[in-house]
Amino acid sequence: HVMAGEQRNGEGAHGAPPGGAVPTFSADGLFSSAEGEPDAPGGGVLNGLAAAAIVIAALYFGRDVLMPLALAVLLAFVLSPVVTRLKRWGAPRGLAVFIVVITTLALIAGTASFVVSQLRVLGQDLPTYQVNIRTKLSEFRQNLRQPGMFDQLARVFGTLEGELAAAQRDMNADGARSERPARVEVVPAPPSPLARVAGWLDQIATPVVTLGIVLVFAVLILFDRGDLRDRCLRLLGGDLHRTTDALNEAGRRVSRYLGMQLLVNLGYGIPMAVGLALIGVPGAMLWGLLAAVLRFVPYAGPMIAAVFPITIAFAVDPGWTMLLWVLGLIVVLELLSNNVVEPWLYANSTGLSALSLIMAATFWTAIWGPVGLMLSTPLTVVLLVLGRYLPQLRFMNVLLGNEPPLSMTTRLCQRLLAGDADEAVDLAIEYAEQASVRAFYEDAALPALLLASNAHHRVATPEHRHRMVSGMRHVIDEMRDEFADDAVVTDSVGTDAAADEAAVEAAPRVMCIGGRWEVDSLAAEMVAHALTLDGFPAIAAPAGSVSSAYVDGLKLDGVDVVCLSYF
Repeated sequence: HVMAGEQRNGEGAHGAPPGGAVPTFSADGLFSSAEGEPDAPGGGVLNGLAAAAIVIAALYFGRDVLMPLALAVLLAFVLSPVVTRLKRWGAPRGLAVFIVVITTLALIAGTASFVVSQLRVLGQDLPTYQVNIRTKLSEFRQNLRQPGMFDQLARVFGTLEGELAAAQRDMNADGARSERPARVEVVPAPPSPLARVAGWLDQIATPVVTLGIVLVFAVLILFDRGDLRDRCLRLLGGDLHRTTDALNEAGRRVSRYLGMQLLVNLGYGIPMAVGLALIGVPGAMLWGLLAAVLRFVPYAGPMIAAVFPITIAFAVDPGWTMLLWVLGLIVVLELLSNNVVEPWLYANSTGLSALSLIMAATFWTAIWGPVGLMLSTPLTVVLLVLGRYLPQLRFMNVLLGNEPPLSMTTRLCQRLLAGDADEAVDLAIEYAEQASVRAFYEDAALPALLLASNAHHRVATPEHRHRMVSGMRHVIDEMRDEFADDAVVTDSVGTDAAADEAAVEAAPRVMCIGGRWEVDSLAAEMVAHALTLDGFPAIAAPAGSVSSAYVDGLKLDGVDVVCLSYF
């Protein structure tokens, strides 16, 4: 059996590693310089912070132009696959873009007409619900007026307030009193009809102009998508292969995310409309459509969509049954959507961590408002992909991605160096349960010992060395307790108990010896545990520097294999 490690010349005293030149070992950049020091931030950090501040300022002050452009790119991502499909069927690109744009506008106009007609019907029926609303509000006020704990508190605070007011009046009576000024109220003149029309136009002009700009940008992007891609490649520069892969993956991830989100929203809106119709809520189709559309706005959209059916149920039913049914329907749909449908469909379609999604939503909302909240996930996906492929933006992949920022080896080593042996044990047991005990020793524990060996004389302090050795020994002890030797059945063990015992006794007996110092002994204990779990009885000899005298003192009766481990 051969252990992973390095053979070096130098001192061989027990309890200290051999000296001599030590090659650099890198685990996710933990030790990367020639002297084994961690990478230190250079002067480029200030330049990076200044560049980030400039970019954020440009995003904030240029939002009137950048927001329509971002919405247009998002709309182009949605419509581009349809244009591509029409082109494959033989339609010219201009005709394909025209058909797609006209169809989209027709769908938007039809949806708007449906919403307006439903709202008109509800507006006509609302006066009939005024009696129910007044009755429920009256009952609610009567319940609040009933004597209770809050009334007692209110009387206590009222008495205290009266005493304080009386004391204040007595103090003011001794001083000079100034005459109180007369109250004057300025009543503005009612606006003229022309001024009212101008105010209405001013309110609707901004969204109409924004929609027009978005539509124009989207049509231009669909018409000349190749030219836009070429300009992005030129701006990003660098390796053409890497940049091409980044743009392709960004487009693929955003398109997949939008498609999955559309399916999730339809899977929420259709059951919502059907459930509200069965309950008897007026305008069920409208509220289902509104719920599907508003769920494109993260976090705030579902809450806003739930307000409308709840309000209508409160107004329609003289009692409280319909309201309770609506609340139950919304809670059930939210639980199913958030815990079953979204994890199943989304999976790793975005590659973003949960924390980065919340941070992105907060950032883009602060910069661009509600539009930024809606665009937060697609924009962050693009940044994540660019950080994965472009070296200058690699920090984005670390900050936003859902992949572990450190390998298992580095995580284990860091927990041990920090003196957090219990968390290191948790990591070890979790990894061993997912893979195997042997996999943990080979993939994480032995490389961690190699890190400790390489850093022993260069960056590790005596406290670091003690934490590493004692913590790893604690991990091995806990692994032995958690994965007992008799809990593992090897391939050579069958169903016959006598045959099993004979197979175990026929297996070779192994003694594992650490060659020079404590780290070698820890590795020997790992090998002994792994071999025993595999059905080969093995023990670890006490730590000691291997020499003729040491070997002569070992009890090797019945031992078939001696395994020496060296780092």
